[in-house]
Amino acid sequence: MLGRDFFLKALKEYEVEYLFGNPGTTELPLIDGLVNYPDIEFIVSLHEDVCVGMAAGYAQATGKPGVVNLHAAPGLAHGMGNVYDAYRAGVPLIVTAGQQDTRLAIQEPALWGEMVSMVKDYTKWSWEVKNAQELPTVLHRAFKMALTEPRGPVFLSLPSDVLWQEVDAEPIPLTVVSPNTRGDLEAVQNAAILIRQAKNPVFLVGDQLASCEGLNEMVQLAEMIGAPVYVEHQCSRLNFPYGHPQYAGRCLPNGPYIEKVLKDADVVVFVGVTSQAPLLYFDRPIIQPGTKVIAINSGEWELGKNMHVDTAILANPRIAVKEVTELIDLYASNEDRARFESLKEKTLLMKKQSDEQRLKELEETRGQVPLSPAEVVYELNKALPENVLVVDESVTSGRFTHSYLELNQPGSLIALKGGGLGYGMPASLGAQLGRPNQRVVNVIGDGSSLYYIQSLWNAAKHNLPVVFVIMNNQSYMILKGGILNIDGESAKQNVFPGMDLNEPAVDFVSVAKGFGINSIRIEKPEELQPAFEKAFNEKKPILLDVLIDSTVRVFLK
Repeated sequence: MLGRDFFLKALKEYEVEYLFGNPGTTELPLIDGLVNYPDIEFIVSLHEDVCVGMAAGYAQATGKPGVVNLHAAPGLAHGMGNVYDAYRAGVPLIVTAGQQDTRLAIQEPALWGEMVSMVKDYTKWSWEVKNAQELPTVLHRAFKMALTEPRGPVFLSLPSDVLWQEVDAEPIPLTVVSPNTRGDLEAVQNAAILIRQAKNPVFLVGDQLASCEGLNEMVQLAEMIGAPVYVEHQCSRLNFPYGHPQYAGRCLPNGPYIEKVLKDADVVVFVGVTSQAPLLYFDRPIIQPGTKVIAINSGEWELGKNMHVDTAILANPRIAVKEVTELIDLYASNEDRARFESLKEKTLLMKKQSDEQRLKELEETRGQVPLSPAEVVYELNKALPENVLVVDESVTSGRFTHSYLELNQPGSLIALKGGGLGYGMPASLGAQLGRPNQRVVNVIGDGSSLYYIQSLWNAAKHNLPVVFVIMNNQSYMILKGGILNIDGESAKQNVFPGMDLNEPAVDFVSVAKGFGINSIRIEKPEELQPAFEKAFNEKKPILLDVLIDSTVRVFLK
């Protein structure tokens, strides 16, 4: 069979439903062959990075690999933003790109480039296929690596002449590397002892925990010990129930905040954490001298990456947390259990005070025009259907999204991890494809939405009933806050070069209509609930343009 037919047959063998892409000349062999593989639906998008974002959202929503085909070197370059975000979030992607005929490469034709070099730093493995005989090994290895914890993207360059070559082979049955890796027994025992004897432990949980489906096990450990649970900054998944009384919040990505929440701990437990560095340089360690550190992760790279770890456990976080919990329960004395209860009372009091402060903030800003982001997200939370999946790229409004939404079910959150804008809209569409029986809500800033507003075309084309909630402050507000933090000349003159999006302001209602979906502009508090009710009562895509407060404030404080 032809190389292109082998490629498509392997996709079918590996249970691929969708091939996301934007076709070009070097991809024509694949597109031509798709007519013989009706089980694989080609999802065309209007920009390569939209293709990658959709594939990533589908992968995060389903746990299956997202497969995307890009157009030669420029197309791969276009898709690199969301490849980077998927890499940081540990999303299993098979990223392919058509390459020029290998016989022509020496002449450096248009569209040709050293694509493996371009992408290798942000993939688990990258390879250019040299001949069709490599395809069985290459495709098997690619899927195996993408799906093995810690998961991530792989890249394959597919020269057009290779796709036309003959290959006499069958796809290799997929090797599945079990994620159920147990940690070293001595390390698990040491962790259990440290946590059991701690006077003021703090848990910090991250995306590797959710990726390994360890949410319930973490809840059991936290409830036994009574300690507060913080979520890593820039998390891409729901790593602890937001409505749980021991949920202490999502960390801000700055050193002073992380130092503050960990400063009184005698034991800090990092469970599946990958966001270990603050966003900006911080000249002090975030862990105080004398504090014991435990780290649990499915990949050795994250263990002791930036600091000394007293007990490092290389294991599936779900299994390690379960075993630590069992050991603590087995050996805890009455004195230990009394200390656990005392700690829980302290944690619940801290949570009560935090909730009171949050509600005070809400009441102080309720009813204002332009709308308070606190009120918007609070009212959105009241309207959310029970079986919801939230895709978050709200950036400046993110602290409200992660404070006022009560997301409690495992798998109910996908969020921007790498920081490169333009992930949320495409990811929400891929997630909706992957979970057709759930309702997907994309909470996104106006600046972020404008990176790939053409994603709305895919929503209309496939009638994907995503509710897009645009938190519209008509600016790059996070950068304005950064200017205030610098306190330089711009701040003193109240001038923010290149950060305003209001002259002219984007008419999102007209834009949405142009792409074929309905839209509502929301400017007043009394308009919120009617708009949310309309959005969730109709099973079709809709964009809600919510005009929010544009007062400039320091963001990372």
